[in-house]
Amino acid sequence: MPKIAPEPGQPKVAQQPSKLTGSKVTMTGLRFEGIVELPTQEGTLKCLKFTMDKAVTEDFTLRATGPEGKAQRYVTDRLTVEGDVAFYATRFVGHLLGIKITLTPDLPFPDGLPVTSPIPISFTDPVIDLAYENSRSLTARPVLKLDLA
Repeated sequence: MPKIAPEPGQPKVAQQPSKLTGSKVTMTGLRFEGIVELPTQEGTLKCLKFTMDKAVTEDFTLRATGPEGKAQRYVTDRLTVEGDVAFYATRFVGHLLGIKITLTPDLPFPDGLPVTSPIPISFTDPVIDLAYENSRSLTARPVLKLDLA
């Protein structure tokens, strides 16, 4: 994977990524862009950058550290992000056609996994260490709930 620069104006991200899980994520127009170092308060965080037209996560859960170190948990039945979607992940694990795929910036890209896909790709049981997400639209169905711990 090529090393690429962060987007102009990239905001600082948390040193500890959030954890996105679900039963399935379907990505339309998926492209693996490369490895990027995102700015943090302490330095940089090495991430994989994925872009896509749309991503739909079934049984969506996002666990994040909030203000004062308090845990936050966002949940919904279906979360859709679309319009110039970019995911920045320090780790991506999912099952593609029953085969477990693990991607990190430090692992070689798996043989046979397309860098660009013209058709939607679905990963079951995704576990994504998500440092940053950017898109034009985010829609939760029926509603996005927040639990504070």
